[in-house]
Amino acid sequence: MRQKAKSLSNHYLMQSRILTHVAFWVVYYVAFSFLWANDGNYYKSFGLEFVLMPVRISTAYLTMYYLIPKFLLKELVTKFLFTYAGVLIIAGILQRVFIYFFHEAFFYSHLLSLWQVEGVVRSMVLVNSTVLFLSAIKMYYYWREESYKNIKINEGLIEIRSDKRTYRVKPSDIQYIEGLGNYVTFYLDSRKVLISYMSLKEANQNLPDHFVRIHKSFIVNKDWIESYTADNVEVKGRILPIGKSIILEM
Repeated sequence: MRQKAKSLSNHYLMQSRILTHVAFWVVYYVAFSFLWANDGNYYKSFGLEFVLMPVRISTAYLTMYYLIPKFLLKELVTKFLFTYAGVLIIAGILQRVFIYFFHEAFFYSHLLSLWQVEGVVRSMVLVNSTVLFLSAIKMYYYWREESYKNIKINEGLIEIRSDKRTYRVKPSDIQYIEGLGNYVTFYLDSRKVLISYMSLKEANQNLPDHFVRIHKSFIVNKDWIESYTADNVEVKGRILPIGKSIILEM
């Protein structure tokens, strides 16, 4: 609960999302162009990858920034699967059309059928592999963001055991704490009072720096002090004594 979350912008190149995305696609384009080159024909391979990029990029971003947030993150798994399947079919057809008119027409004298089923399926598989890879990264980022939100929400909360229940309380809501024997009483901003079995010393261990022990029986949240003298402080209309050996620094 005390750990600090790092900004997700630290994971971007020069803290720029746009620069990071552009760099990724450039590396992707170059890497796969070299990977799929046949017989050292890099010109043809780079040309093919260039033709494939628009559909892959569009499908990837549509999935990551629309389908996943709209369906998958809301646990509408069935709708997500059917919608994604439809998007994938359309992407496969579009990619096949692009390959046919902008690649095969330039590099091959004999053209295959435009609506070749095998070609469409192969295109769907290629698009799907790219989208799955990027979606996995995006889901990781969604998980990290959610974790950071939870850390931010829970950061600084303390747990107080009272009346067989555990209460999670913001320190800022605690006005002062009174100790009596083996019990301490937490006086909260909501006028709620929590009585817990512990010593005042134990209670003080979990509190931030703006809490100060002013007396053997009292710990005060300095943010709630309305007035004070050398002998006492006033918190919500109640006068609390200051111990003789205590020097209160505001």
